Amino acid sequence: MDIQPIGSNKFLVGLNREDLRQLDITYDTMDYSNIETRRVIWTILDRVRKATGRDIDPSGNLVIEASPDGTGGCVLMFTVPVSRADIGTVISKINPTQIFEFRNSDDLLDAISAVGTNNVDGRVFTDGHKFRAELPAEKATLYRHVIEEFGVFVGNDSLTVTSTHEHWKEISRSTS
Repeated sequence: MDIQPIGSNKFLVGLNREDLRQLDITYDTMDYSNIETRRVIWTILDRVRKATGRDIDPSGNLVIEASPDGTGGCVLMFTVPVSRADIGTVISKINPTQIFEFRNSDDLLDAISAVGTNNVDGRVFTDGHKFRAELPAEKATLYRHVIEEFGVFVGNDSLTVTSTHEHWKEISRSTS
């Protein structure tokens, strides 16, 4: 378990496949309304307290963002809201795909060429002028530094993904 503070009210916890196995949970089964997920979160927060000296009350206001890491593990970002609004504790799963936008087809093809066609797995959309590639998070994370030499990261939130699906025309779909 890799614990990294990111400021006074945030920290990251990286869980590899073995950590998840030992905690008897998977990314797919994480749901804070489930008592087993709560047990895991309490265990993680206890380890965070021991490692950092931060005592975070899991029954108070807490936002937990979960994202798969592409290797069978996941990353959890814990945020203790600064505002006093009573939001409770929630786990928000980040969309498992990421969207990149390219000015033209040449930039898109250059990005595909740079990461290697065997490493491309996703969908391509166009609005008639620009292009968007929707890639699985694990591939996008692995090759993001290369992809961003040719295009820009647009987002991985559900609004960006849904907007792309609804307003852009899908022109290609591939799986590796």
